Amino acid sequence: MNKKILLYLAIMVIGLYVMPNTVSLFSGQHTFYSGMDVSCEKCHSDVLSQIENSGYVYDRHKAAAGNTNYTTYLTLGGTDYSNDQITAYDGKIWSWTGSEWQNSSDTLNVNLDKDGQNGIDGGEICMLCHNASLFGSSAHSGIVVRVCDDDRCHGNRNNDTNSPEILGSSPNITAAGYNLSQANIHQPIYLSASNQSSRYTMSQTFGQPGNTNGSSSFISRGHWTCEGCHTETVINATITLAPVYNHSEAAGAPRRYN
Repeated sequence: MNKKILLYLAIMVIGLYVMPNTVSLFSGQHTFYSGMDVSCEKCHSDVLSQIENSGYVYDRHKAAAGNTNYTTYLTLGGTDYSNDQITAYDGKIWSWTGSEWQNSSDTLNVNLDKDGQNGIDGGEICMLCHNASLFGSSAHSGIVVRVCDDDRCHGNRNNDTNSPEILGSSPNITAAGYNLSQANIHQPIYLSASNQSSRYTMSQTFGQPGNTNGSSSFISRGHWTCEGCHTETVINATITLAPVYNHSEAAGAPRRYN
């Protein structure tokens, strides 16, 4: 057979395997996948590596992603969790039946363990912060951004709608964003960042603006405060020192310090 024809056939065969991935990468990227089926680590292996090597932060978020009570709570826009009941953002009460959450004839049980390996792996942990359905959003890509001081994660200066009981955590951990906004050494940094807009849009589907910059439709930069201590992300901050008294004028007239 002609060598050119053989080469052409070989290219066609390779194309059958390569083309789907190529199209999904350049024609809408995440839109080729349905929410939790997207393989984030294919493009963001560096980010995944940083998460997996973050020690305690990774362990706690992996546990949260594997807690179907919590992932269901996020999907419902929960405002309260008590024993075997979740109060959704719209006031509906969902009860645990022993296998799933139920409200009237509706049932729900959100599980991020999509490969069925009885544990959250690297690709699945991304969905805790980036899956649109857990955010009450219908974003066509299935991917959104949920930051540290989101209402139902660690709270912010406006709202803290996370129940410590659902994660077996203390209020100081689950309400970290709110605590940062109070009188402590981190307050000036947190409030300053909270008055700035990030480039991430805020979903309003649960009826409250959350950690936005005022009336802005963008998430605030308050989460930078968390990342400054808990990730390898470089945060630039300018600290202005208070003026000090000049002691070099030995013959100066005595006066009080200001």
